[in-house]
Amino acid sequence: MAKTSVDARKHIREWSRFFGEMQDVGVSLMEEFLRRHEKRKYLKQSLKRLIQKGFVYQKSDSFRLTPAGLKLFKRFSPALAPKNHGKWDGRWRLITFDIPVRLNKKRQTLRNLLKDFNFYLLQESVWVCPNILPEKFWDLLVDLEVDKYCKVMLVDILEGDEALKDYFHLPQF
Repeated sequence: MAKTSVDARKHIREWSRFFGEMQDVGVSLMEEFLRRHEKRKYLKQSLKRLIQKGFVYQKSDSFRLTPAGLKLFKRFSPALAPKNHGKWDGRWRLITFDIPVRLNKKRQTLRNLLKDFNFYLLQESVWVCPNILPEKFWDLLVDLEVDKYCKVMLVDILEGDEALKDYFHLPQF
């Protein structure tokens, strides 16, 4: 699918963002999506592999996700991430982690998950977001078997959070 497994995950994430919750996409929409990307060659290769592996199939006028493809893309989809709906409760959700080097793939997968759930990298291995986290986030932490390496904090006061409030478009109070 790509030169490295990290590249492959990036391409799967791109395709999952493209498909979102749709299961059927027209050829013209697919062509426009590819035309807008710098790495269209690699995205085309990854799409070909997704078709070969049975995650996507092509009909004459559209591309359709198989049930396995839907399951795969839901894992990578930013649509799973919580949005800033309603009033912010004034609390930060901080996650720190210390994953052993021998589990580098799990560390990278966790970082990608945190990005998908709208977390911001505060410091190395310290991530923050203002959103209440859905059950799906916690399920994925357990499924990835990284929950035992993570510490989760609910923080009322975070010194110097003005830049974070700007980043997340939150009220300054």
